[in-house]
Amino acid sequence: MTTPKPEIGKLLTEAYEYWMRTIPFQFLFTVIYFSVTMFAGSYAFRYYGLFEEIQKFQGLISTDSQLFLDKYTALMQTENAILFLQVMMVVKAIIFPLNIGFLKIYRKLDLGEKLETGDLFAGFNGHYFFLFVIYSLAWSVINNFLSIFTLIWIPMALLVPALIFFKGFNYFQAFKVSVQTFQRHIVLILIAVMVAILFSYCGVIMFFVGIFLTFPFWNAIIYVLYKHLIGDFEE
Repeated sequence: MTTPKPEIGKLLTEAYEYWMRTIPFQFLFTVIYFSVTMFAGSYAFRYYGLFEEIQKFQGLISTDSQLFLDKYTALMQTENAILFLQVMMVVKAIIFPLNIGFLKIYRKLDLGEKLETGDLFAGFNGHYFFLFVIYSLAWSVINNFLSIFTLIWIPMALLVPALIFFKGFNYFQAFKVSVQTFQRHIVLILIAVMVAILFSYCGVIMFFVGIFLTFPFWNAIIYVLYKHLIGDFEE
C-alpha cells in the first residue's frame, strides 16, 4: 500500500536525518568511490598516452588558455581519448553497486537493526552485482545520447535501483513503475532531485574535502522517495 505523500520539507528533513545518522558510511563510501575512480582513471589516462600528449601543450595554460582548450578538446576527440572514456564508464559501473548499500542501511535503521560495515556492499552480493553494473552501463549510454534531456530522464528513472533491490523487479518493470511514480509526483520528485544534486556537490565549496561527506546524500533522497511514494518492502 502506498503511504501518504509527505510535504517536500518533511521529505528533505527525513533524508537529511538518514544522512546524519550514517556519516561514517558516507565517508567510507566516498573514499572507496573516489579512490577507485581516481586510481583507475590515472592509470588509463597514462595507458592511452593522454598524459604525455597534454604535457606537450600544458604550458599554454598560462600563455594562451584558449589555445590550450582548443588542443585539449581536439585531444579528447581522438580514438585513444574515446577508449579512455569508455574504460571510465565501465569503472564507474563496477563501483555503482556501492550506492545500493545505502538502501539496505536505511532500511535497517527503520527496522531498528544494528548496522554493519558489510551492509555498504550489499549491492555486490550475488546476482545484484551484475544487475546493477549492467544498469549503470545502460544509464551512462542513455545519458550520453539524451544530452540536455538528462534532466528529465534522471528523475523518471530515479527509483529503478530501489525497485530492483526491494521488489526484485526486472529492468522493464522497475522503469515502468518509476515513470508512473514520476508522473504522479512530478513536482515533488523534481524538487527532491534538484536539492539532492545541490547538497551532494556543495561539499566542494568546503575546501573540496566536504564532498567526502555530502556526495552520497543522493542515496538518502532515493530511499525516502521510495519509502513514501511506493512504500512496499519485501522483507
